[in-house]
Amino acid sequence: MMIFSKSFRQGVKAAVPVWIAFIPSSFALGMAAKGYGLRWEEIVLMSALVYAGPAQYAVVEPLAAGRSMVQILIATVLMNLRFLPMSAAIAPYFRRVKRTRLLWAAHFISASSFVVPYVRFQKEDQDSGAAAAPEKSDDNLSFFLGIGMTAFCVWVAGTAAGYWAALRMPPGFEEAFKFILPAYFACILVTDIRERTAAAVCILSFVAAVPASLWNPDWGWMITAIAIATAGWRAGEWLRPA
Repeated sequence: MMIFSKSFRQGVKAAVPVWIAFIPSSFALGMAAKGYGLRWEEIVLMSALVYAGPAQYAVVEPLAAGRSMVQILIATVLMNLRFLPMSAAIAPYFRRVKRTRLLWAAHFISASSFVVPYVRFQKEDQDSGAAAAPEKSDDNLSFFLGIGMTAFCVWVAGTAAGYWAALRMPPGFEEAFKFILPAYFACILVTDIRERTAAAVCILSFVAAVPASLWNPDWGWMITAIAIATAGWRAGEWLRPA
């Protein structure tokens, strides 16, 4: 069986650093969901079905505020589009795997479960001096699932544990939990902003957020975010050296 294969066990071992990163993030998500009034089964089911930290953090407040499901769906899809290039990049290493297996395995892809196996597969190609070997497709998928499936379980369990812990906090802590969301995205911004274009996009977004919400409380924030992000991407492509 796949879960007893050597490649799967190697993936589980390689996933330990991913678990360490997922535990505090998922735990904080569960606490934040409790602070915003979501039910335990709602946030746990979201972690199981969506399985994307940034997207989940982004929609917790709109869900609690009763915003349009269309808005929440669009925001989630846009944030998860990053998985398309990841999937396209790692797909050649699963060339001989049946599509039905790849279809359910795709649910376990995340930034971490992509990077770790992708770097390993590339290193193996460099060491062998050849491109992705089709005969290793099953072993590669087992290694990927060893990371992805266990990281998925940690994420869902961490979300449930965070919500459970929030239930046992003294009254009045709910408001404090709401600061988890801006703190999470502040950490992402600090670690990811390395170029002037990205910094300009963030500043423009902060400046435009309030007037956009006043202009259209329902759709203003999303329209502005898409417009500024698109403009920033085009500016970055234009300024990038040929």
